[in-house]
Amino acid sequence: GWDSSMDVLVKALFLGAKHAVPQLESSGGGSIVNMASVHGVLMAPGRLAYEAGKSAVIGMTKQMATDFGPSNIRVNCVLPGHIVTERAQERWNQNPELLEFFRQHYPLRRVGESDDIANAVAFLCSSDASFITGHALAVDGGMTVQLQEDLTLATARYAREHDFELS
Repeated sequence: GWDSSMDVLVKALFLGAKHAVPQLESSGGGSIVNMASVHGVLMAPGRLAYEAGKSAVIGMTKQMATDFGPSNIRVNCVLPGHIVTERAQERWNQNPELLEFFRQHYPLRRVGESDDIANAVAFLCSSDASFITGHALAVDGGMTVQLQEDLTLATARYAREHDFELS
């Protein structure tokens, strides 16, 4: 499981860069955007391989930015929070009350959509981000800026006020 996780989460990005960098160098530079996760900076119990893999992507991004910067290649990564994809939407359609509860964990009181991530990647690849490299951009509705103790209290308050059972 560990090797398989590292192959998908880390090695695939390494191999992508390995083959892209010579092409980018020969064309005068460019941009690489790796996909990490808020799980690269906030840990969840029982998810060792995933959390380690996403943390590794952040470190690898910073190292690649350092190594490839002289070739005019910028390397950044995006750290998505919870994004409602088509597959996730099916689950939330079956339990909209749980989705509303989940939204309360984000300062913006919403979860992300695919376009939120696409827009961040487009920005990081654009000339508007020409002086940004080695950055881990959290696209998470503010999830990672919250003090967890306060979030826990707010969650308990919401559950109590809405007769919500966590089962």
